[in-house]
Amino acid sequence: MNIGIRLVWTASSLTALLISGCGILSWREVYCANQPHGSAQVCVEEICGLADCSVRIVVKRGWTKTQIPLARGCVIDFVQAAWVGSTVGVFVDGGTCQQVRAAYDVDAKRAVPFQTAADAIRSVIIQDYNVSPDELRAEGGDALKWATYPGDGQPRRSKDEFGKRYPH
Repeated sequence: MNIGIRLVWTASSLTALLISGCGILSWREVYCANQPHGSAQVCVEEICGLADCSVRIVVKRGWTKTQIPLARGCVIDFVQAAWVGSTVGVFVDGGTCQQVRAAYDVDAKRAVPFQTAADAIRSVIIQDYNVSPDELRAEGGDALKWATYPGDGQPRRSKDEFGKRYPH
């Protein structure tokens, strides 16, 4: 192989490696939560192209990986998951793609209504982010509304805190 072809091949390989490390060619984990007293894990992953990103929620148990929803055109502003026994609920504030809400029972291996875990997610948000009563009152008492970025360009504690904890 001549030196010109080697340089092009090496540059192409390095570019692909760098791009995949940034989540452009491969799914990148942004957030994961382990099942307490269990063997499952839920992760929110993103993959970005030149124009936008897609987000998916996957449940991992042993060697199996089950995708619950997939949303295109997302920018992750906030994520929270909560486990209720064998059921996990996940809330994603996805910016332009709005919210992604999902729940999955890992024992039954099937999606379940989001409401199954919604209250647990609200509780975990309030606890993990120390959401004050005043902050909750300002959002009508709803922690999911507190966690949703309105896209107005103004700082929002939920988005800022999530970004500090889970830089992506």
